[in-house]
Amino acid sequence: MTPSEMTALLARLNDRIRSAVTGASSLAVLAVVSIIAGYGVHRVAPELAKTVAFFAILGGLGMIVAYRFYTWQREEVYDDIVLQGFRHVHPAAVARRAAALVSRTRRTQLADTLDRYVSAAQENHPTPVPVHRSAILAVRPQVRQLSLILRTEEVELEPAGMVLLTRLITDGATSPLYRLSADERELRRELDRIRAALAADDDTRLAA
Repeated sequence: MTPSEMTALLARLNDRIRSAVTGASSLAVLAVVSIIAGYGVHRVAPELAKTVAFFAILGGLGMIVAYRFYTWQREEVYDDIVLQGFRHVHPAAVARRAAALVSRTRRTQLADTLDRYVSAAQENHPTPVPVHRSAILAVRPQVRQLSLILRTEEVELEPAGMVLLTRLITDGATSPLYRLSADERELRRELDRIRAALAADDDTRLAA
């Protein structure tokens, strides 16, 4: 995707996000006005007011779901921008996203997830989704090293590496972490790629 295509996509997503916010706000107001009209000032039949309020609330919840979905899609586009190095596309928003990607909270979340998967593979614990246990055991040293890098605050991380690691953990349909048919070497190569993108000077910092 080119920078101009990303800009156009972000414009569409921002429009949809604004529409979802506006729709949710309007429906919330409609629900409140209906309740007041039906039960406060008695200008409308209570049953009608209740029905209108119910559908307004239902529609508002739908708008909130749409808002969350479009916000997630926008973050995915920001991540693509980080990966491709197009920092001139929506620079302020992308800079905020990059800072969130390397935040202490995100580092800890990803490290905890990696450690849980290694423990589950070693001790045969149940996991929320099926994981490729034999592949995880085969690359256990690499996974442990990544977890250590994430937990070592002195190591400065690259947002692009955090995007790759996040997608390895969250892309259930394509990630070799979950595909039981994937070759162990595929997961090993992906971990090598993530480590190279994550922190080029990690060994020096960790040894210090």
